[in-house]
Amino acid sequence: MRTFIAFELPPDIKNYLSNIINIMSSRIKGVKWVKDEGLHITMKFLGEIEDNKIAQIKEVLLPIENQYKPFDLIISRIDAFPNKKRPRVIVVGLKNEVDIINNIFQDIENFLEKLGFEKESRNFKPHITLGRMRTPMPLLEKFIPDLEEKIFKAEDLVLFKSTLTNKGAIYDPIWKIKLGGKIHEG
Repeated sequence: MRTFIAFELPPDIKNYLSNIINIMSSRIKGVKWVKDEGLHITMKFLGEIEDNKIAQIKEVLLPIENQYKPFDLIISRIDAFPNKKRPRVIVVGLKNEVDIINNIFQDIENFLEKLGFEKESRNFKPHITLGRMRTPMPLLEKFIPDLEEKIFKAEDLVLFKSTLTNKGAIYDPIWKIKLGGKIHEG
């Protein structure tokens, strides 16, 4: 099954970003926009894994639940990867306690390396993907709505199953680690 690890977003942040996507979709064409149920902060894409790896992944990541408490992040700006001149991915950048999310990313990388997962070669830039451009074209500032900075708690680290369909990906949670709390199935 195709899987990834991500922080879930609270419903109010998903709703706000969904409204931003609606505004942008009327201004920018040629973008495959993310549906609100697909909004999250990806920490690690695992790709195809065998079912028997799920328990092993949970076991090696378990120390994270007690090592970290829920922390505050702020959605700060609309940006693009690799850049706004030739964007492929339209994202929302995050700020505030990004050092914590970077530490969690490093822990995930180190813990999963023990199970044979390769470490990410690119620098980790915490973000929320809003859409992917089919053909890069400059992301002009006039098309980007003002983004109100909103604060939220990052607290649920989730292993998601990703099923690709002709209508887009469907994400199903397999388990959650609640920072400072307990692991939960589904």
